[in-house]
Amino acid sequence: MSPFVWLIVAAVMAVVEIASLSLITMWFVVGALAAFAANLCAVDPFVQIAVFLAVSVLCLVVLRPVFVKYRDRGKLEEPTVVGQEAVVREAVDNDRFVGRVETADHMTWAARSADGMPIPAGENVVVVGQESVKLIVERKPS
Repeated sequence: MSPFVWLIVAAVMAVVEIASLSLITMWFVVGALAAFAANLCAVDPFVQIAVFLAVSVLCLVVLRPVFVKYRDRGKLEEPTVVGQEAVVREAVDNDRFVGRVETADHMTWAARSADGMPIPAGENVVVVGQESVKLIVERKPS
């Protein structure tokens, strides 16, 4: 078997990995390179296939979880204010497209009423939803 077969397999797997970014086929690239090295050492083709499969599966099982953890390390979930209480600082009126509320962390947000009814300034509300930078609020139950 030509050693270039394993280089072609490695190249195809690399292209698939680049297209998917799944961190799965990259380990088959490593396996194909190990089989390529075995081929250069004039090892039997069945042993080359066994090396390819063994190295690929071993890398997939052992290294992929480490790489996935490293890749996802920087991803943080965006904090949400849904469920928190807030105080109306500027009367909320959906018809006039006005209203601002202040959350417990002293951030002020544009707001609109969940039920469409106006809410006067100074009233306590609960955040029931969020649409981009606008909070959907309703009066806090007494």
